[in-house]
Amino acid sequence: MIGVCLFVWMAYSLYNQIQRQKDLKSTLYNLYTEWNTEKIALLVLVILLMVVNWTIEAGKWRLLLKGTEEFSLFRSLQSVLTGVAVSVITPNRIGEYMGRILYLRNVNKIQGVTVTIIGSFAQLIVTGFLGLIGLIYYIAYIEYTPWLNVLLISSIALCIGLTYFYFHLYKIIEWTSGISFLKKIKIYLEIVKRFDQGQLLKILLLSFLRYSVYTVQFLLLLHIMMVYAPVIDLLFTIWLIFWAMAIVPTIAIAEIGVRSETAVYFLSPLCANALGIITSSLMLWLINLIIPALIGCLFVYKMKIYDDD
Repeated sequence: MIGVCLFVWMAYSLYNQIQRQKDLKSTLYNLYTEWNTEKIALLVLVILLMVVNWTIEAGKWRLLLKGTEEFSLFRSLQSVLTGVAVSVITPNRIGEYMGRILYLRNVNKIQGVTVTIIGSFAQLIVTGFLGLIGLIYYIAYIEYTPWLNVLLISSIALCIGLTYFYFHLYKIIEWTSGISFLKKIKIYLEIVKRFDQGQLLKILLLSFLRYSVYTVQFLLLLHIMMVYAPVIDLLFTIWLIFWAMAIVPTIAIAEIGVRSETAVYFLSPLCANALGIITSSLMLWLINLIIPALIGCLFVYKMKIYDDD
């Protein structure tokens, strides 16, 4: 119910922003009638990059599972997309963990959750550090508001904390030793000790590659939707938007509203084309989340729940 209310509120807010846009009819005409070969080719490229995006994630998932259970790249991709399908109905897509481990044998499921969290940790670190760089650039060269200082301080603290824990995963095991209800699953959590510095860096690199693909997709969609501004300004602002989205709790039904509202807020000082910004955010969401989730639903329908046989 909260998600529905949030979605309605965000949708109404975005509607008002579109209505306030200057030359709205002209903008609508240009957005939806002036499609040419270049724009169609760029849109196809964005869709192809979606495949690259999730293939990189499937490769990262295989690396995380190494030593626990062997997956082919295709089966790893099935597992990842199943996780996406489950994630769309859970806050901040935490259901992705449960969706992925459906492909693991029962004895490996808890370990699967643990390594999935490590992968998400790596992705959050990349998003956080690049978002911090984007925030510093935004404050210095685009627009400053006092509340951004709070975001800056919080971002620095989060990035330092996340990086420390990521490269000292064994400390988490030490802390859980004193928690009675976690003692029973301690043996499953100790899988984190398997990851050395080199493996953790490889996981970070794959996370960075995936982040780079996502960034290029958004840049291309903004160009297609005629959101014109210096590329360097757009790049750093996109990094800031991704970071802001990562730390805002939401669920899928409200996510598009939150994404669009966040994008409009940060990009509006660069370009007045609010409709183009909103449309770009919507398309990025549809291409990278909803289409993969629909494919994942097909895998859920056909899959076998694996046991220990």
